[in-house]
Amino acid sequence: MPIEIPTTKTAPVYFPSDNYKIVRYLDLVKFLSLIQTNRLYFSRLDKFEDNYEGTVPELTAKDYKEWYTYFTKNHLLDIISTSVEEHVEQTIAEEKEAKEKYKKLVCVSCWNKYNSESYALWKIYSDLSKGVMITTSIERLKTAFRDTDEQIQLSEIKYLDYKKDKMQLGNMNYPIIHKSIHYDYEKEIRLIYKVPFESGLEYDWSKEENQFGKYLDVDVNTLIEEIIVSPKAPQWFFDIISDLLQKYNLKKEIKYSDLK
Repeated sequence: MPIEIPTTKTAPVYFPSDNYKIVRYLDLVKFLSLIQTNRLYFSRLDKFEDNYEGTVPELTAKDYKEWYTYFTKNHLLDIISTSVEEHVEQTIAEEKEAKEKYKKLVCVSCWNKYNSESYALWKIYSDLSKGVMITTSIERLKTAFRDTDEQIQLSEIKYLDYKKDKMQLGNMNYPIIHKSIHYDYEKEIRLIYKVPFESGLEYDWSKEENQFGKYLDVDVNTLIEEIIVSPKAPQWFFDIISDLLQKYNLKKEIKYSDLK
């Protein structure tokens, strides 16, 4: 199933309008898993370190509370069995719980828009001496998932100051396609997959080989354009990557980082 092309009827995303270069920084284990299995790992959103993942900014939450208080006073007074304040607080608490459950159903693969190599991303996502960066493009990415069974969304990430900015409401996708401005150096492009859940926003993760995310099929040969070896990697590590490419019949250019 191809990556979803957004329409007015699909969940909102910031779909890339151009075909530009994107990259992903990996350690050796994750790189080997990718080329050995022809599957890309999507991590559950609730497992990310960023506490703002899947949430809305403070001002947006405040606006919603004010709107729902107004709505309750004008349309629900004859229905509710508690005070307006109690009803609003209970509703907000229930929605917060639902959003936390929803985060467990959303799995993402994070890529980075490429202008130049990032020393920070090398350190964070792989290793200055034992990592690789795979390069691709928006079009290659779309083609690589053409025969994947699952429905995947593709979105650029928009960055917000969660103390000062507001986010649009009305769809559960908005918190997924926004991140804290503290991470804007990542210039993230996000692949999004939502597991099929039952009523109550529940999914049995115990049946998965990895309970922290999903592996989805991808055409690795199409996905990867070239491979960059981390800047401080010794020659033996470079040779290992070269040998792995030969073993898995991936005829890709391999070179050292420009930061070497």
